[in-house]
Amino acid sequence: MANANGWGDGASNNNIGWGKGADNAIGWGAVYSVSSAGATDIIGTPAVDPDAQAFITAAAITDPTQQSAINTLVVDLKGYSIWTKFKAIYPIVGGTASSHAVNLKTPGTHNLTFATGWTHSSTGMTPNGATYADTALNPSSALTLNSTHLSFYSRTNVSAVQREIAIYQAGDNPTMALGTSVGAEVSDHYNYNQRVSGSIASSTGFYLATRTTSTSHKLYKNNSTLGTNTSANINILPNGNLFIGASNNTTLGVISSYSTKQCAFASIGDGLTDTEAANFYTAVQAFQTTLGRSIGTQTVSDADAQAFVTAANITDQVEANAVNNLVIGMKADGIWAKMKAIYPIVGGVASSHAVNLKTPGTFNLTFATGWTHSSTGMTPTNSYADTALIPNSILSLNSTHISGYLRTNLQFAGPIISSENNASYDNGLYIWPWQSTNLYSVRINDNGSTGWGPAPADIRGLHIATRTAVGVKKYRLNTTQIFNSTEASTGLNTSSIYLAKSRNNANYNGNQIAFSSIGDGLDDTEAANFYTLVNTYQTALSRNV
Repeated sequence: MANANGWGDGASNNNIGWGKGADNAIGWGAVYSVSSAGATDIIGTPAVDPDAQAFITAAAITDPTQQSAINTLVVDLKGYSIWTKFKAIYPIVGGTASSHAVNLKTPGTHNLTFATGWTHSSTGMTPNGATYADTALNPSSALTLNSTHLSFYSRTNVSAVQREIAIYQAGDNPTMALGTSVGAEVSDHYNYNQRVSGSIASSTGFYLATRTTSTSHKLYKNNSTLGTNTSANINILPNGNLFIGASNNTTLGVISSYSTKQCAFASIGDGLTDTEAANFYTAVQAFQTTLGRSIGTQTVSDADAQAFVTAANITDQVEANAVNNLVIGMKADGIWAKMKAIYPIVGGVASSHAVNLKTPGTFNLTFATGWTHSSTGMTPTNSYADTALIPNSILSLNSTHISGYLRTNLQFAGPIISSENNASYDNGLYIWPWQSTNLYSVRINDNGSTGWGPAPADIRGLHIATRTAVGVKKYRLNTTQIFNSTEASTGLNTSSIYLAKSRNNANYNGNQIAFSSIGDGLDDTEAANFYTLVNTYQTALSRNV
């Protein structure tokens, strides 16, 4: 029984109305009750849709985030006036075969039947390349000849030609199929010769194939049109059940073109216009984002974080959220304004790793040959990256910091980050965690050697070198202050800052780098807060050390 107070039937499991929170405040609250089916009903929210509730109950969805995502999806589809166009919607939520099987549009009708070989998880359902799911939906009896669509949300990049949702009859004619392969994307509706195709670099994302008239057949990926075919349709609808994860060839009685892509959404229904297709993508992408499994450039709350996410083409929501939280945290701690360049090194590829979070497009990294890029960071082999940031043009003599986050503990006689005017390292700006055997060296706009000493046994983590006054120079590794020097500043360097190599000689550092920054000096509190933020960021990406 829900603990509800106010408008509504307080004893009902399906009570929708004013909820009473634990603090006895009256208003719309997050109040839940358990239905007879074992699913938690959404109680006390202002717009609980009955169709969403029917699915939540049928699929036994107990997680509040998943419940909210379903409710919002249904409300959005109805708001866009496309809900009535669907015959089957498979939101693939709940993490189990029984929940993934349920048709959101009409639970119990056209539910999926899985052949052996599927893996089910919170991010979707994945076929093993030799299995399928039967929708029990026959196009010839359920759909309209010149008004149909198929959709599929792929979370896997596979280069092979595969069919994600398909039925073939009499070979290739008539046909309904949506298939993807890197380099070419193909959607076959009714006739192989009337297919629509378009080039793709990755098979991840949301695909929609739709026919709205006899001569209008289109294919979309995410919010872009991949192809159009205006040939007049002269065929009939295939007679047999549509399969997800393979092609059902009813004439030959065989199943072929198996998929290995993780499916996070699929639908079947009437044709969608350009506007309806765009709105459909918006609704589905918002749904996936709420569940933390969306593919495609992400949307985040902070404008500066969003600028980076867009510029770096961050398509993973966990990565986008980590960047967003990092920016919000730095602003809250008064650190953001002190930054000139921040390299969060996220996205897994050189083009993403190159982008400066603070001002994308300015001081982006230029990589020399020899870097390996992955989701955990970037690793140089006798190479470097040029920041194009020259200290004497943008930094302050007595307020400067540099940082670098290392994920490996290898003894390379080279700096993490470095700029020197000459071979004598005049006005040096660098962090050398292993300058020579068991020694380190740090300079912040100075010519001195103070700060040489036994190198830390483990150099993994965040290195911060900072100067906040003419005679205040400090070096931290994670939470440990390595030294506090009164060495005076002498000048700002005129050479651009490099990552992983000395600016003026062939001393390289080959450790994996997962973060770096350049900017104004950080005091003790700011440096401690900065470490906490960066460590939280790395933890969110599952790569902290």
